[in-house]
Amino acid sequence: MGDHAIREAFAAKVASLETLILIDNWRDNETLREIEELARAKRLRLETRTAVAMDRLGSHQGALLIAKDQPSVEIEDLLKLESATIVALDGVEDPHNLGAVLRTSWLMGVNAVLIPEDRAVGLTPVAAGGAEHVPVLRDNNFSSVFAQLKEAGYWIFGLSHEAKSEIYELDIPAKVVWVMGAEDKGLRSSTERACDELIRIPQVEASASYNVSVATAMILSEGYRQAKVQAPAKPQK
Repeated sequence: MGDHAIREAFAAKVASLETLILIDNWRDNETLREIEELARAKRLRLETRTAVAMDRLGSHQGALLIAKDQPSVEIEDLLKLESATIVALDGVEDPHNLGAVLRTSWLMGVNAVLIPEDRAVGLTPVAAGGAEHVPVLRDNNFSSVFAQLKEAGYWIFGLSHEAKSEIYELDIPAKVVWVMGAEDKGLRSSTERACDELIRIPQVEASASYNVSVATAMILSEGYRQAKVQAPAKPQK
């Protein structure tokens, strides 16, 4: 977690912030000393870890913030929205990728990120300046959640390199769910069946694949672009 992300979390006055973990040689770094002072002023618990121990928790630049919980959302709230974007992560376990997806989701105005309940532990660190902003929906039964969202008018698109339709050919609807799989395994077959359609991002090398956080950023960026183009023009003063 970078120092800018930590400062963002402090500036956002996130009530759930609990602990600041610093690399054991933090006193040798001016930026980390400043972060330590900010955390102490907010009465956060301070801990130190070795670089190896911190690497296991997530991406960092010598500091990690730990929150008791992150923003959450209920499925009922999402069903009522007239336009919304949801990202569902099917099998994405790497904390670095999770953090990057959360940060991009925040910047692209995503309404919620869906992750399996048994992967919720991956959100313990305030990941890359995004987890404190993006509501998270936790449910192991993606098919059931997708069925409810479809009834409410959402379209479910799964990312697959084997798909025939490309993202840039798609007329993205107002209510959409983007389903992203793990890099090594892709989407589970049960998850693919629950999608309305599979789409792919064009690439020149068929045997390789995009990093899941990069792919998510590309898809959300296209969705944001289309939504902006379709938005009514503001009246001139």
